[in-house]
This record gives sequence, structure tokens and C-alpha cells, in this order.
Amino acid sequence: MPKTPRPQTLPPSYNIGVLKTKSEQEEAHRHHRHAVYASETTGLLLIALVLLVLTLVRYWHEIHWSLR
Repeated sequence: MPKTPRPQTLPPSYNIGVLKTKSEQEEAHRHHRHAVYASETTGLLLIALVLLVLTLVRYWHEIHWSLR
């Protein structure tokens, strides 16, 4: 009967993610999502600010600033 080859051992860093507890994984996942959402919000606010500035620059003289 032929011998089956043994699987090679993997470096210790291979299973690091498996060693974390479920609460640690969820905490890391929540933190990562929070950073993504914060940068998305910052980008949207920046775009809105740029549009506001461009609109004010373009229509500055046509805006009736003294509406009564």
C-alpha cells in the first residue's frame, strides 16, 4: 500500500485569524466599518462644500442679498 504524502505544516501566522474570539472579530469588523463610513461622510461633505462654493462664485451678482 503506497504512503500518502503528509500535508506540509503551515507557518504559525497562518491561523492567527482563527485564534481570535468571536467578540474580538466583531469588534475589529465594527471598527473597520466605522472608519469607512466616516471617510465616506467626509467625502460627501467635501463635495457638498465645493458645490456650494462654486454656486456662490458663479451666481454671486445675481443673488438678491437684500430680500425684504
